[in-house]
Amino acid sequence: MLLENELANFWKWANMTPDTYNEERGLGEWEAEYPEWDALYKAANEALEQLNQEFNHDVAQLLVYALAIDNEAGVVLKSVEEKLKDKLRFVRKAVYSNQPQARWQMAELLGHVEVEGREKMLIHLINSEPDKYVIRRALLSLSKVNHTKAVELARPYVRDTDPFMKLVAKEITKKKV
Repeated sequence: MLLENELANFWKWANMTPDTYNEERGLGEWEAEYPEWDALYKAANEALEQLNQEFNHDVAQLLVYALAIDNEAGVVLKSVEEKLKDKLRFVRKAVYSNQPQARWQMAELLGHVEVEGREKMLIHLINSEPDKYVIRRALLSLSKVNHTKAVELARPYVRDTDPFMKLVAKEITKKKV
C-alpha cells in the first residue's frame, strides 16, 4: 500500500516510529521540512478513496498517522473533511488513538462538521485527555456545538496553571449562554 510506504519513508527520515513520535517529536514545526510531502499527500488521498469504498481499520490507522504528522499544514485534515464520505468511523478511530496531534485535529473538525456523537466525543476528549492543547481545542469546538455544556466543562479550567487553558476557559465562560 502506497500510504504505508510513504509513512515508512517519513519515519526513516525523522528517525522515529509511530510509537516514539509522541515522546520524541518535541516542539516546533520540524515535520514541515520533510521533502516528500507531495507523495505522502497523494498516498493519503488514495487511502481516503479506499476508506470511501470500504472501511478498513489498518488503512484508517495509517491515515491517523498521516494526520498526526501533518499537524502543522493541515492538508490531510482538509482532505478528510472534503473527501471522506462517511467520517464517523475514522473520526472515532482518531479521537481514541494514541496520537495527540491527530486528536486535536479531530476536536477541531468536530466543531464544524456534523458527525453522529460529536458532542460525546468532544466531552470524552475534555474529560480524559492528558494533553492540554487537545483539551483546549475540544473546549473551543464544544462551545460551538453546545455552548452551555462547554461553559460547564470550562469552569474548572478558569484557574488552571496553564495560561492558554485559562485564557480559553475564561473566553468560553464569559460568553452569554
